[in-house]
Amino acid sequence: MKKILVPTDFSKFALNAAKLAANIAKKFDARIYFLHIVSMPQYETGIIPGQSSQDVAEGLFILKKVKMDFEKLISQDFLKGVNYATAIQYDGVYDSVVSQAKKHDIDLIVMGTHGTSGYVNDYFIGSNTDKIVRLSDTPVLTTREEVVNPKFDKIVFASHFGDGIGNSFRKIAEMAIKLEANIDLVRIITRDDFYFSGPMLDAMELFAKEHGLSNYNCHVYAAESVQIGINEFAHRRNADMITTITHGRRGLARLFNGSVTSDVMKSSPLPVLSIRADKK
Repeated sequence: MKKILVPTDFSKFALNAAKLAANIAKKFDARIYFLHIVSMPQYETGIIPGQSSQDVAEGLFILKKVKMDFEKLISQDFLKGVNYATAIQYDGVYDSVVSQAKKHDIDLIVMGTHGTSGYVNDYFIGSNTDKIVRLSDTPVLTTREEVVNPKFDKIVFASHFGDGIGNSFRKIAEMAIKLEANIDLVRIITRDDFYFSGPMLDAMELFAKEHGLSNYNCHVYAAESVQIGINEFAHRRNADMITTITHGRRGLARLFNGSVTSDVMKSSPLPVLSIRADKK
């Protein structure tokens, strides 16, 4: 992992994401790309097509405000020793994040789960995070709260352990190996989606061996819902991060139907790493 993209609206949630990204960057000797998306004003004068003087004045004000906020951000102590760059884009949030991720061959996107509606150009992180998590080909790490002294010694991977997740899971396995972390593989079962634990544990053991895991444990955990089960299990295991695989527009795998990944992302106090399932 060498390149990390951090979209920011300079809110406290974006600052939490920046702190988390800086910690990861130090562990992997990676570069951070801070990205802010600007929605420039456009007013119809009714006389001459194009920008008016009001357009220009407000646009200059916005850019000056963004520059000041970037200066405040990069002066933070947590960025000392971190290689970073800043950029401004003028497209929509989703298009800007996805295009920049492809342009710079980004390995990881780190975002806050919420944004601010009080910024000068009403830029929202939170309202776009769901879409980016579901549809981005780049892994997305979200954080709802500030992570104090993140260690990443214990990682939870919640899945149905069926077909179509192997290639995507390799990214999680590689990160865990680099971090020297223990992975808790967990299959959540509910009243509406019940499996006997014996065959499921056997399947998980096979899955772990196929992916070369050595520092891992397999679990089956019963809960009222998948979302509740993931959060409860992660808490009981004192986990540092939750990881999942999403299938984007094609729908989540059976256990993760609806908006489970989104709900976990928004409710968990832990960072949540979401990786889109291989398209093949």
